[in-house]
Amino acid sequence: MAFSTLFLPMMDSTIKVSTRTGHGTYGQGTFAASTTNYRARIVRRPGYVRAPDGEDIEYRDIVWARSTGSVSITASDRVTLPDGSTPPIVSVERYPDDDGAHHVKILLGH
Repeated sequence: MAFSTLFLPMMDSTIKVSTRTGHGTYGQGTFAASTTNYRARIVRRPGYVRAPDGEDIEYRDIVWARSTGSVSITASDRVTLPDGSTPPIVSVERYPDDDGAHHVKILLGH
């Protein structure tokens, strides 16, 4: 089953994703100049997720992004929201269907 266009009316925003290309002098991330646009639904729903080391990490927004292609969104990328903010990515979860990748759930910190 391919991505159903019935989901698109719920994905009323567009996010921009830039791939991390390396690290700067002081360890801050450097990112590709080009971005990939994804249709998305952004929901403000604060919560916590547990890191592998047991630490609780707070998130503020949940983003469901249409990502069915070979390019995948990772936790080291940079997401730019419609308001221009670039909150840190806390977690990325992929949800497949019978044909493979269907959409991605991204938890964003603040």
